[in-house]
Amino acid sequence: MSSTYTLTQKAVAEFLGTFSILFFGVGAVIIDFLTVPANFESGQYVLQGLGHGSIGWTGIAIAHLFAVGIPVYLFGNISGAHLNPAVTIAFRATNRIDTKTSLVYILSQLLGALVAGLAFILIRGTVAVSIGGMGATAPFPGVLPVQALIAEFIITFFLMFGIMAFAVDSRAPSNLAGLGIGSIIAMGIFATGNISGASFNPARSLGPYILNTIYGHPNSSELWAHAWIYIVGPIAGALLAVYLYDKMFLND
Repeated sequence: MSSTYTLTQKAVAEFLGTFSILFFGVGAVIIDFLTVPANFESGQYVLQGLGHGSIGWTGIAIAHLFAVGIPVYLFGNISGAHLNPAVTIAFRATNRIDTKTSLVYILSQLLGALVAGLAFILIRGTVAVSIGGMGATAPFPGVLPVQALIAEFIITFFLMFGIMAFAVDSRAPSNLAGLGIGSIIAMGIFATGNISGASFNPARSLGPYILNTIYGHPNSSELWAHAWIYIVGPIAGALLAVYLYDKMFLND
């Protein structure tokens, strides 16, 4: 991470990078909801028909690959492109950043998520909430909360491990960070999208939850009951990955 940038510049980079994830990645989820055929049988929470719209799971995964990967290239040399409170907490826990910087990063990430959602509502209208549920994550029907928690733990573990390998380890191949990290996100969506929603990221889940509450989505209270999954799972996965990578591969 470059020391030539001010904390304000780094905060803006974190804001814009997280904005990208929510606007382009989660935006693809919302559009998929909005284009589900009218005769599709309704599901639970905001999950009716997800993956059956015009974009589908493949499109959602590809959208996230680029929504995450490109900001890594754009902002990696400015802020480190954490774009995720779980990543920031893992770097703080291993003393890679100080407390003030970590708090500013997390606030910037949450603001980026909220503003991206508001921008999407402004462009597409309140159907983004009433039908699209702002792309909020929740365990799919038949999935227990503990199963969703384990899914979030595993996929974020591999995300953080990839960040360490591609972006932190000085021996990593050059110019692969964005593609590698984005690809891990896409793999996680393919594997666990219809299990936990494949959040990886507390800001990605909390932003839609907050906007659903503000705009009065009828299932917002049920969604908040699952918020702990998308906080505990990603943070625990990121912490284990960063400590494991440090001990096994950076402890020369």
